[in-house]
Amino acid sequence: MKSTKKSTKGTKRFPYIIKCGNAQVTIYRVKHAKMKSGFVYSMTWYEAEGVRRQKQFSKLEKAEYEAKFKAEQLQAGESELANAKLADIRELQAARLIAGDSGLIPALEEWRRGRELCQGPIETACQAWADRNCPKVKKITVSEAVDLFLAFKRSKGVNTKASYERVLPKLKNDLGDRQLIDVNVRRLEAYLEQFNHPATANTHRKRIVTLWRWARDKGYLPAEVKTAAELTDSAQEEALEVGIIDAETFQALLRFIRDNHPHYLAPLALAGFCGLRRSEIHGQKWEDVQLERKFVRVSNAKRGTPARRLVPLCNEAIHWLSINAQPAGDVSPGNTWALDRIRDIARTAGFTLPANCFRHSYISNRVALTGDVNSTSLEAGNSPRIIFRHYRELVTKEEAQAWFGESSINAKESEAM
Repeated sequence: MKSTKKSTKGTKRFPYIIKCGNAQVTIYRVKHAKMKSGFVYSMTWYEAEGVRRQKQFSKLEKAEYEAKFKAEQLQAGESELANAKLADIRELQAARLIAGDSGLIPALEEWRRGRELCQGPIETACQAWADRNCPKVKKITVSEAVDLFLAFKRSKGVNTKASYERVLPKLKNDLGDRQLIDVNVRRLEAYLEQFNHPATANTHRKRIVTLWRWARDKGYLPAEVKTAAELTDSAQEEALEVGIIDAETFQALLRFIRDNHPHYLAPLALAGFCGLRRSEIHGQKWEDVQLERKFVRVSNAKRGTPARRLVPLCNEAIHWLSINAQPAGDVSPGNTWALDRIRDIARTAGFTLPANCFRHSYISNRVALTGDVNSTSLEAGNSPRIIFRHYRELVTKEEAQAWFGESSINAKESEAM
């Protein structure tokens, strides 16, 4: 990250410009009578085709942080217009898929003629015709429903691999040959009972409910009534105790994984030093781990959400990631959920790891190190409210320095290596 600013004896002069490659963001200082400092700081940038954007902050430090983040986004081609173009491409692909063998243009022409004939919403007219001439429910097996549902989700740009494809194939295997309309509440509850862990059972139930609702909307189940999946009971989950580990434990685990299971070292480093979620680590690409530029672009994050973010890399993170760094490909080895395997390996080796301890430890230590919940929430992909409610534990600044490699713990580690 490069920044250009005119300064005199260490004081900034405005406008203050933040640059990243060809992208730049400008910060203006504007007088404001209601502010205690007498000023607000206006962050301004230009997106594609000269569209000017602006955002104001009460503190210069916050404006600088946001400006650096925005410059990285613009340089990476992630402006709103770039996203819109990608959305247009996906929308065209989805339209072609929906049109099928009919072709997109003939399908649109047919739609237009239908609108002209019924002089209103074509779906209402089609439904009235179907009610008179077709059976109320279209017969379909569970297996066929799963295939159609997954194709529909993919056509909408949904990444099904990390969600539906981890759940529905088992449903298809166990109940695939049954007619969807014949699978009742009792049969679904018996299916869900095979999952001993309540959280796992509820994950399967959630995906099945979505599938059944989709089937109802598409006419494969009776309309305007609750589906059998919706009528099943959720499993009772115990209250989850989320804790943290200290820097010495984390360093010892890093060394253990490095020496015994090196292919899991990078996922562990991303979990502890960057706070990436389990699913984010599973989908992380090496292309988005920028060691020289000292940040990670979260690969498996939904656009338009806080999860879409850049996370800074401390020197300690760069050290551990560099050991097995690759130019491209998946960070998580093979088709495994790396964080689950790391927990199993660590507990077998005698490490005590509370649930979600890597992300929780990262957030707690990052807040202690920076003193800024808002900045930490941006890096963690959550709102400040969620940080306070679920993840933040009080640790000292010295403990936080140890976590991120700014203490004697890591000096000893360097000597050992």
